[in-house]
Amino acid sequence: MYKLLLVTDKPDIQKLYNTYPDWEAQGFEKPTVMPSADSGIYQLTNKHFDVVSWLLPIKEGKQMSAYIVKKPEIMGIETVRDSKMLHRELGYARRELVSRDAQRQVAEPDDLTRVMWSRFFCDLLRGESYTANQIDEKLYTLGITGADPARPVSMASFRLPQGDFFLSEVWQYGRDRLENALRNIFENTGSRELVCVLLMINPHHMRLMMIPFVDMSKEDVYASMVAHLERCQTSLEQYFELTMNIRRMNAYDSLYELASENLQRTAH
Repeated sequence: MYKLLLVTDKPDIQKLYNTYPDWEAQGFEKPTVMPSADSGIYQLTNKHFDVVSWLLPIKEGKQMSAYIVKKPEIMGIETVRDSKMLHRELGYARRELVSRDAQRQVAEPDDLTRVMWSRFFCDLLRGESYTANQIDEKLYTLGITGADPARPVSMASFRLPQGDFFLSEVWQYGRDRLENALRNIFENTGSRELVCVLLMINPHHMRLMMIPFVDMSKEDVYASMVAHLERCQTSLEQYFELTMNIRRMNAYDSLYELASENLQRTAH
């Protein structure tokens, strides 16, 4: 989830941002609202924000602008006074942030390692069986230090009923590019604390795993998966006019438990 800071002394704008109901659906946490340039700059200095929006008296507005110029990693967006315009601004910001994150991933030197991570987790999604020792060895070898196999994980199996028709009649760019486009939607959680891996079995049958990189309860991981899939459905409808039917969604106490289930299944 992306983080937004609003800095304004206007009560009507503060109320709009505090009561806007669709932050999560737009991929954002509920914003932090500050009333002055000094308080806003303090927040930006001490906490991480992806987006900042401000509307202040002239002197304070210049103070905010001078600070933001020195922080090119923080996106500035227009401050608005109605929910329709806010929805539009957030949609623009989210698309820019997703594109920025995708470019950063491509540019990172450990891109090959990330591909190997994905292959390992996709093997688990396919039903490959691993012992606890094998999982530990895999995570260590691949350098996946943030993924504690003792933490809960969540898995979803879903279908895109129009997938075959979409690939053959609508999509003109080939299966690989379709898979990349869907991966950009399903694997982008907007958070460094949660990682998703997509397994595309065929154009209409897919599985998704969510792995927390921080301590989370089983219930919280499951709830995060539910919220993430809702956002994915919105993106599918918006960009591809596709719908998604969730067939199964499970939460496991650990990655070990998921692998153990795979092991039991292959043993019979």
